[in-house]
Amino acid sequence: MNNSKTSIPAEQFSTPITCDFRLSLKNEFEKFLTEQKSKYSPENCLTLDLHCHDHNSDIPDELWGRILRLPETWLKTKKLAKLLKKNNCDVFTVTNHNNARSCWDLIAKGEDVLVAAEFTCYFPEYDLFIHVLTYGFNKEQETILNELRSDVYSFLKYAAKNDIPVILPHPLYFYTRNEKIDIGLFEKFAVIFSRFEVLNGQRDLWQSVLTLNWAQSLTSEKIIAYAAKHDLNPYDFAVDPYQDKILTGGSDDHTGIFAGQCGSKLYVENLQQRLKTQSASSLALEAIKKGNVAVFGQVAENEKLNIALLDYFSQVATKIEDPGFFRIMLHRGSPLDKVGCFAVSNILLEMQKNKYAMKFFGFIHDAMQGKKPSKLIKWNVPKKFRFCIEYLEQIAESKKHSPEAFATTVNSSINGLFTRLNEHIADSIEGVLANNKGPKLESFTTEEITRKFEIPSQLTALFLGSSKGQDNLSNINIEKLLDKVSFPFLITTLLAAASLASTRVLYQNRVLLNDFSKQIGKNSHPKRALYLTDTLRDKNGVSNSLSGKLAEAQRANLPIDFLVCDNHIMPEPHLYVVKPITTFMVKKFGEQEIRIPDLMAIAQIFYQGGYDRIICSTEGPMALVSLFLQQMFNVPNYFFMHTDWIDFIKHGTELNQYERDRVRRLMRALYNRFDGIFVLNSEHQQWLSSHEMQLDEDKIFLTAHHTQARNQRIVKRNKSDIVLGANQDTPILFIACRISKEKGLFDLPVIIAKAKEKIPNLKLVIAGSGPATDELKIALSEVMPDATFLGWQSKEQMAALYLSLDLFIFPSKFDTFGNVILESFVHGMPTLAYNCKGPKDIIEHGKNGFLCETKADMAAAVVEFFQSENLQKTMRDNAFIRAGEYQAEPIMSAFMANVGLDIPEGYNLATDKANNSVGNSTNATSELHFAPPIASLIADIKDQQSIEIEPIKQRTVA
Repeated sequence: MNNSKTSIPAEQFSTPITCDFRLSLKNEFEKFLTEQKSKYSPENCLTLDLHCHDHNSDIPDELWGRILRLPETWLKTKKLAKLLKKNNCDVFTVTNHNNARSCWDLIAKGEDVLVAAEFTCYFPEYDLFIHVLTYGFNKEQETILNELRSDVYSFLKYAAKNDIPVILPHPLYFYTRNEKIDIGLFEKFAVIFSRFEVLNGQRDLWQSVLTLNWAQSLTSEKIIAYAAKHDLNPYDFAVDPYQDKILTGGSDDHTGIFAGQCGSKLYVENLQQRLKTQSASSLALEAIKKGNVAVFGQVAENEKLNIALLDYFSQVATKIEDPGFFRIMLHRGSPLDKVGCFAVSNILLEMQKNKYAMKFFGFIHDAMQGKKPSKLIKWNVPKKFRFCIEYLEQIAESKKHSPEAFATTVNSSINGLFTRLNEHIADSIEGVLANNKGPKLESFTTEEITRKFEIPSQLTALFLGSSKGQDNLSNINIEKLLDKVSFPFLITTLLAAASLASTRVLYQNRVLLNDFSKQIGKNSHPKRALYLTDTLRDKNGVSNSLSGKLAEAQRANLPIDFLVCDNHIMPEPHLYVVKPITTFMVKKFGEQEIRIPDLMAIAQIFYQGGYDRIICSTEGPMALVSLFLQQMFNVPNYFFMHTDWIDFIKHGTELNQYERDRVRRLMRALYNRFDGIFVLNSEHQQWLSSHEMQLDEDKIFLTAHHTQARNQRIVKRNKSDIVLGANQDTPILFIACRISKEKGLFDLPVIIAKAKEKIPNLKLVIAGSGPATDELKIALSEVMPDATFLGWQSKEQMAALYLSLDLFIFPSKFDTFGNVILESFVHGMPTLAYNCKGPKDIIEHGKNGFLCETKADMAAAVVEFFQSENLQKTMRDNAFIRAGEYQAEPIMSAFMANVGLDIPEGYNLATDKANNSVGNSTNATSELHFAPPIASLIADIKDQQSIEIEPIKQRTVA
């Protein structure tokens, strides 16, 4: 492992940016707030936070909170009142769920309080619960309101009849996902509510701006039309359709961090004079009824809710008590809910056994309130964890500054803390593995990794070891490892959970938000994809094809940005680069370095970059990151299948059928988590929908890689410069790939031996490197002792080889596509391959290459090709033409259509079937039906300008 070795300063890595969409939302809402400031004269306004909670919100709306017996907050009324006063509130209210106990308690103590509550009301036709902020009722009315809240219409009619003002808070946020919600619900809202909360301190900017624009668009004509459509009388609800909607604000604070920072200015004429004879609360109620309200405060994307949930989770970890097994199992809710609550309660109760974690959770809560850890605590903390205290000091110090500065500091500190703790975890794991007396990870073969990919179902065997010596991952000393990483692991788990929950909560109804923005014709979220990959500039085919997609995104400014985790790549337009937390290599598995990315950094890039869908190309760590983002942001997630792992282990390992099935089941579980799978050949398309993989056919899209422009300055070279003793008439086979068993390279000795019976002067050139290089040299030593091994070649060197040699041979049955086939076609080199997977969808047999069933067929095709000069010329010309049928624009257009992206104006649409990719075509591009500029392509190939490239190194078997 390696974590912190990089030659590039951290600041040079790509950092999150705010996209134009979020900037436009910010500007729009700030303009509204500026207008609100000048709406009324300050001396005649009361300042009131219309929406805040304390410890009497003890029965949460969320099912899991009720099952686990967790209140929504532990905030004391006295502390809330003190904070509201500190933030210049002239009058107080507490809007607890379904009760006004805190208000009654304050009144009993002689405090001037506006009585209020946030009632949960039921919308019967939508099977939906909504919140209704309600003000100015008495105790008898509170009882009646609680009885009526089972039907929202009865509740609102009673409130209207008794002149009790109500506000609909966070109109676009609901506590559950509900497929019944449609635009009709909001039409009814327009008829039955006069007041809407457009600024909620715990909701994100997009929801706030959507609510604002919708409420301001509700003309009397619309409201009257909605009333007629839904058979509702607005006057039954004290709604005057000829009056503008009243817009309000509130902090929705549950933790005592943001109370009073958002709210409403209530205008009262001759306020100072009237305060001499009337209470502030009665005047505030009067202003709410009249609609004399101006909004103040600020919305900070998801940061505030993230901070609030982090503080809440920190308190939950220290305060939760055992809810009881039978209570969980017998509670209302689905089996999944109950199992989830059982798991969460066990995790939290186990956390309480770690005294260091418990203390730190307490420190987090204190820091959020502006209290720094004492110096004594700081110096008693082990040096390796002292940075944790420093982050908390930064958070506490920022509490003295503006709310915006506080939110920014907290979130940057959380991200920094998460990264540093994960680096510590990586170091600890590295240390345990280094001291492990058994085999090291880098020495494992693919077979050993697959066989060991298991943990015992008996938990005591996992943690205490098994007397039977089970062969699985538990061979590592779990107890010792947990002892080293328990504290950082618990803290990072809490940080990740808060970030996941805060964003998931805001976007659990993302589809509704998208539909709503379309309905009002404003603030539509941009359709942009973030493309995650574990490899980009590495020496492999996947990397090459992804580099081609990135180049096309850069050329045409497509709505796709790439993200890779790497220590050495520099960011580019459309490319983010994040620094890995740690790296490791499994040498016998391949030459690809495994890099563990910073999850929080990627999440921040996704959010601030304004993306609304994910594409992932590799089954490594980025696949897990994509699944996390999918759950966090509730966005579609697509996977691009580059590699056939089943064939890889079948041809490259000695695993038996049972062990291969283990991998297949793992792949099936992974692929089923995605909303769509892109495949590169028709065989995989059929396999994924078969009984073995069981994916829906509608989720599988057939696509292709596209050709990349050939460098016009690279020209044909003399064969003698490449192969010792060759001349221009010498027949030469060429192959370029990773030198490993699954590539079919060990079929070459048989193929060449048979072909040389008719073509004795046949030569072979091999470009590439890999674990089987020495073994292949030995295998070829008898039939082709002068085979030329060039090692890895640059893109320019490869182009020269394609132009200079005769026939590309591709004996792999493993590759899902075969980029090298397209590369050879671009340079006019025909290809010989087996009739399988990718090759059979690209090569047209007898036209631009050969598709063979056996090694004998391959040898016969080699002979046929070199014995006919006319066939060689025809196939070269046809290879040029076939390359032209794999141009970027039609393939990328179909790809973007399938992931739901808008195709930029002027970008070539692939076909009127773009929404169905390449359809069910046997040939990956035969249905694209476009006219490639073949003449231009051939002209490029025949261009005689030259470019200086590194000389080709000649290395033979001998």
